[in-house]
Amino acid sequence: MFDSDLANGPVYERGDALDEVLPRHARGDGQDRATETGEDRDDIYALSKEEYWNWLEALIEDGSVLDEHLDDLLEEVYDLEPAFYSPTGRRRLQDLLQRLHEVRTSVRSFERDVEQLSYAFAKTDVMEAGGADNAELVLTSIKRTYDRAYDLCLYKLDRMSDAWITATNILISLTILVVTILFWMEFR
Repeated sequence: MFDSDLANGPVYERGDALDEVLPRHARGDGQDRATETGEDRDDIYALSKEEYWNWLEALIEDGSVLDEHLDDLLEEVYDLEPAFYSPTGRRRLQDLLQRLHEVRTSVRSFERDVEQLSYAFAKTDVMEAGGADNAELVLTSIKRTYDRAYDLCLYKLDRMSDAWITATNILISLTILVVTILFWMEFR
């Protein structure tokens, strides 16, 4: 399993799939990735049909890796069934929630790259505009998995909090019952 997502860096960064197909030195722009945005890349509109297919294929493969990573996180959340009084279990759930927050940037980067690919397909007319549908299906799967993991993690944390409230209410009720019985015995 993954100990820390930040230790290994993001699972997916903006432009990863395009850089696999068309490395920076081949594009000749020498731009730094941190200052580069999808709108600044005019070279994506001059690719051949084969390069577009390679870009789509790389995007789908990278999306599958991201989806597998999210599946692993979801499985960890499913497997974690801590008792409500366990501070260790609560910390592990909060750690998983933090890891999901960290992966969210990769999900957003992948989403922007899919949008960029769809826009490039539509703008250039080299490929069918619907050619990016497979990448969009992978994106939908990624978002669904992320949402399930995030919601389940929040649900489990909320359930732990509710259990503490219930336990406290039971303790208060028992205390009131004992005081009532003692009070009744005193004045009978």
